Amino acid sequence: MAKEGTLQMGPTREMREQSTATSLFGHQVDLGPEKASEFHGHTFYRKSFHKPTFCHHCTDMLWGFINQGFICEICNFVSHERCLDYVVSPCSSLAGERVKHPFGHTWSEPQILKKKFCNVCRRKVDDITSVRCEMCEYYCHVHCLDFVVSNCIQYADYDEKRELEGLNPLHQWREGNLPTNSKCAVCKKTCASTECLTSQKCEWCWTTAHTYCYRSLPKDCNLGPIRDILIAPWVLSLPVTNAMVRQADIPTGTDDSASAADSPELKGKDDGEEKQDGLIMKLYDGSSSVQRRSSHTINVPKDASASLVVETAMKALHISDNPALYYIAEAIETGGSLVKEKRLVDSAQIAGIYKTCKEPIPSIILRHQERDAKKGLIKVYPGQLHVGSRAPVSSISISITSYLSVSDIIEMALHKFGLEEENAEEFTLVEMIMDKDVTERVMDRDECPWPQLIKARRNSIRQMKQTRYYLHKKNQPKPHNAAQLFVGNLPINMSEFKYKQIVQQHLEEAKCKTFSHVGPIYAQYGAVIVGFEDHEAAVAAHNALKEVIYEEKPLTLLFIPEIHDEALHGEATPLLCFVNVKSGGCQGIEVQDMLRKMLNPYQVFNLDEGGPLPGLHVYSRLKEYRILICGGDGTVGWVLQCLDDIGQESVCSSPAIAILPLGTGNDLARVLKWGGGYQSTDDLYAMLLNVNEAEEVRLDRWTVIFESDQTKLPESDNKSNSSNSSSGAEEMPNMFVMNNYFGVGIDADLCLGFHLAREEKPEKFNSRLHNKGVYFRLGMRKFVRRTTCKELNKELRLEVDGKNVELPTIEGILVLNISSWGGGADPWGVDNQDSVFTKCRHDDGKLEVMGLTGVVHLGQIQSGLRTAIRLAQGAHIRIWMNTDMPVQVDGEPWMQLAGQVVVCRSALQATMLKKSKSKIKRRNTEPALTNSSETSPRREQARLVAMKSDDSNQV
Repeated sequence: MAKEGTLQMGPTREMREQSTATSLFGHQVDLGPEKASEFHGHTFYRKSFHKPTFCHHCTDMLWGFINQGFICEICNFVSHERCLDYVVSPCSSLAGERVKHPFGHTWSEPQILKKKFCNVCRRKVDDITSVRCEMCEYYCHVHCLDFVVSNCIQYADYDEKRELEGLNPLHQWREGNLPTNSKCAVCKKTCASTECLTSQKCEWCWTTAHTYCYRSLPKDCNLGPIRDILIAPWVLSLPVTNAMVRQADIPTGTDDSASAADSPELKGKDDGEEKQDGLIMKLYDGSSSVQRRSSHTINVPKDASASLVVETAMKALHISDNPALYYIAEAIETGGSLVKEKRLVDSAQIAGIYKTCKEPIPSIILRHQERDAKKGLIKVYPGQLHVGSRAPVSSISISITSYLSVSDIIEMALHKFGLEEENAEEFTLVEMIMDKDVTERVMDRDECPWPQLIKARRNSIRQMKQTRYYLHKKNQPKPHNAAQLFVGNLPINMSEFKYKQIVQQHLEEAKCKTFSHVGPIYAQYGAVIVGFEDHEAAVAAHNALKEVIYEEKPLTLLFIPEIHDEALHGEATPLLCFVNVKSGGCQGIEVQDMLRKMLNPYQVFNLDEGGPLPGLHVYSRLKEYRILICGGDGTVGWVLQCLDDIGQESVCSSPAIAILPLGTGNDLARVLKWGGGYQSTDDLYAMLLNVNEAEEVRLDRWTVIFESDQTKLPESDNKSNSSNSSSGAEEMPNMFVMNNYFGVGIDADLCLGFHLAREEKPEKFNSRLHNKGVYFRLGMRKFVRRTTCKELNKELRLEVDGKNVELPTIEGILVLNISSWGGGADPWGVDNQDSVFTKCRHDDGKLEVMGLTGVVHLGQIQSGLRTAIRLAQGAHIRIWMNTDMPVQVDGEPWMQLAGQVVVCRSALQATMLKKSKSKIKRRNTEPALTNSSETSPRREQARLVAMKSDDSNQV
């Protein structure tokens, strides 16, 4: 709605230095002098603000009592009067036209977000249903989805014919929603703001800067300090993303069933402006929006003229055009369909629709004048073509008529691009529609685009505005089009022919194109990799297989990327991230979202979607890479077990592993100096820097073998209490790989009680504090009541390295591989307690055997007042059990039948990453690290460790 004092700013005269192609709002944009002379589409009017308000350009507060500053009527951009000539942020009505290569966002489910700002209307998203892009830092209200800019980052853009030498990627700037500790890379001052959408952040290198500073930075991006572990887009190919096949029902616009008071357009500005007393109307932009019941509510004065209503409607729909080309009409509906339109030409007719309308809120449609519908202008973009002109051409305008075909448009475009000598038959015209998603279509040469545009304009004015055309060459190199589909949850240990037959049978039943190949096959996990040469066939196969139920289980389907290692630079050590979203309450989901923003999103794998296998397969052809496991000790063991099974088939069989602790105990993470638990205030970017600089260490691994055959028990007095066993001997696991510790008796009894309580009510175990409280309550119960572990030494016999060990009066035995147990306690103690035993280490090839006297002893160990009873150190341990006892391996408990347990060293040894003590510089205040031709000490150490491991394997 037009305000008194509205100012449509003309060309600016200052801060217009010549600038070639730079990166703005996520994609390369032409900011030459001819573009810089425009005022970025804003329509400012002077306003009095009634609460503290900040300038979106300089981030300073607007001071004064009345008329403190200016605000844009369309996008709510707030500015000082002194900053008007320096504004560089385009209005949302113009931002879409600035994007040269549109790429659609991947929207999340509607949710309530906190402390974020909408990138469309620039208001807070607090307490209003909103969505976010899962790939980039783009946030949006649900009612603003119709006006989003399709400028997401393309994270998989491999081209086998691309020349990598001299490749200089550009910064991918995104406005606002910066981390709270962000510093400007130019002036070194704080540039984050919790009051408004301001400042810029590069999506790749995470360089942050003020809006008035970032243009002085170099336009080239070196991917930041973590570039060695980051996978660049030109290394990955993924023609079909999982977002393309995921159907999310995200509402748009304002639901007609909602009351006018709940409409977002009527809730007032962020500055506390009161609602104006006027006429409320539902606005549609065409016939299709009427059918979808997707409207936007506007408020106009009671005596508003038709031209004023048109201008208000155009601003509500974020349309930047000449208002004289549009008119408004009353929409008369019946049963949700448009029956009749009545053009409104004066204020009396506008006020009179309230008397004739049967609905509480009348509906109007914004229409385009059809006086000259036989001809018009379209823009044609060169795409990837090299037009050969001196200055880069972003697009050209072509005047077309209803009878002009695609062939004629191609010839005219070639002439304007300076490519007259090219053969027009070798080119195609591609139609692109930039809605909430980006859709492309190759047009037939006999099609006439203008009648199609007129029809689209009747259905939706915005759809016509968001339609553009690209000129492509037929024999132009196409991106990598092969797709890989991970199919899991099949029966295990079947033949290769059987797996291939299952997939082929279901595709043939759905009449889909067959696959190009099947393999590799992971029979022990019941999973296969299915390859397709065409991404359209892959999408059809996914849609067919997602409905399949095989042996009463749905299939797990996941499109996985392909890493082209020849495109990696010499010092690259890509990072593979696994996130257990069930660990640490809701922390796993938060960590996954943040890592996908900091790294390439396709480096981060959710363990709920197929486990570790898809990620390990993607990285199987790399010579060197690192793994970051975000979860507890159980998650680490899960990934290590999967790596044992398929690692021998990979080029890098033992990648170095770092841990982001999300579990309850996190003992292995404590030993490797990664901390006792992740907190939401921790800096994840600093964590990635630490992973990049961490040193490699070895972790001994051990095989625990259980035998429940009582005939082999020496001195058995048949005191087996089978009623306490959870299952028969044939159902018990007989072999485990131990990484941390193994326990028999009181420790395993407490762990088993916790495990059963969590299985009964898993929704309550969502925080470390609650989990530790459960352990405390279980311990108090065991202290009051006599446990089955009393005088356990009478029911056990221990042998270490072939020697019998005499047992004191104990209630449990603990076998340690690392120097941390029970959430950070050290039961072995310091190495100077006696001269018989040495310090507990995770790489010395020995285990520490200790005794526990009871629950009180456990509490004393936890509080650091006492250590466990040292029994022995050795590499081969055998325990005979005369009765059923609780046991646990790395926190996994159960009741074990009477028998014997053997612990021996495994042939597999894990390579872990230990956090370095060196301090990491702040990411936003220091320049990015430079490439070095010399071999780094970390890489030289990795080579030596690998050579030593290879030598030992040969022996």
